[in-house]
Amino acid sequence: MASVEDLLLSSLEELGKDDLKKFQWHLKKHECISTSEIENADRLKTVDKLVACFGEEAVQITVGILRNMKQNHLAEQLENKHKQGNV
Repeated sequence: MASVEDLLLSSLEELGKDDLKKFQWHLKKHECISTSEIENADRLKTVDKLVACFGEEAVQITVGILRNMKQNHLAEQLENKHKQGNV
């Protein structure tokens, strides 16, 4: 079973550089994450921040952001992998 961190990292690795920046832009709308914390963060730091702020809920937050970005296939993959791990 993959950890939440592994699932999130796998999803963020599918995003190109510009899409990662867009993801981080959406992410900083959440109160827990400030602009300065995420501004120059790579994928690993982004995942760390997501998990530190949201715990297990980080998956649902990520799925929501991916859907907002029209990355529906990626959102669905993440959601399915997470459900499989929690069965």
